[in-house]
Amino acid sequence: MRTLNERISGNLETIGRFDAEFTKLSRHHAQVRGDILDVKAEVAQFRADVTQRLQALLLRMDEVENSIDAGDSRIKDLQRENRGQYNDILTAIQDGLQNSIAYRELSERVELLERRSQL
Repeated sequence: MRTLNERISGNLETIGRFDAEFTKLSRHHAQVRGDILDVKAEVAQFRADVTQRLQALLLRMDEVENSIDAGDSRIKDLQRENRGQYNDILTAIQDGLQNSIAYRELSERVELLERRSQL
């Protein structure tokens, strides 16, 4: 009986140590769990910040793209206008050259007529 009591006493001491270790492990587990939840919250906040910044960047890129498209359209319009003005200038130069040639021909005819009339 004494041996049985000693074994029971030893088992109770062992169970007491196990309970103490389980309590320590439970505390550590709770602490680790809290730390994981904190990290999870920080990651969620970081993700929200990154998402917000990416959205802002995308909006800015859209604005820049629209600005470039508008500038491209304006440049094409100016190119067309420039080409039209260039064609107008070339036409005016050609008309001026033809007028100059016609003036010379008329001057020569007038001189010829004046010479004939003086004879």
